[in-house]
Amino acid sequence: MVENPAGFWVRFGAQAIDALIFIVLGLVLGTILSNGTSEWVSNIISFLYALLLPIFWYGYTVGKKALKVRIVKLDGSQVSFWTMIKRYVIAGIVYGLPSFIGVIGFLVTVGVSGFDVFMSENLMNDEVLGGLLLKGFVWVMIGLLLSGVLYIISAFMIGLREDKRALHDLIAGTFVTKNLP
Repeated sequence: MVENPAGFWVRFGAQAIDALIFIVLGLVLGTILSNGTSEWVSNIISFLYALLLPIFWYGYTVGKKALKVRIVKLDGSQVSFWTMIKRYVIAGIVYGLPSFIGVIGFLVTVGVSGFDVFMSENLMNDEVLGGLLLKGFVWVMIGLLLSGVLYIISAFMIGLREDKRALHDLIAGTFVTKNLP
């Protein structure tokens, strides 16, 4: 039962606040850890923040708390670890799958055709190599475009659906509400 769902702009604002926190964190870590580890440390912290904070803080992240919205299950109850795995990890895989397929397409195109080029007399032919890379690049761009389309579909779902649920909400059985605990 979806009650008092949060719309697109408040959800976008909460996400922007959380993103700003991680930009600052990345800059601080970049200053402290100048040996190249700051990016992966920041990525791990960001992942754990999005996955775990809503579990321990009644569906809130800092951005959601600031804008007085929170993530809940369809029945209005607190999100669980498994709920957040579905919402963040499994939905992330769904959103990223077209991009991954595009990279695989690039590797197959360049790998298989590249082997043929390597075995031929045209090994150093720039025209052949350029055409090969162009075909691979097209695969990557199609994958990125399709992933982007999934994100855009989710944004429209939040804006147009009565329950304001995006793809990741449907996957996890959640929604973002203005109801406070």
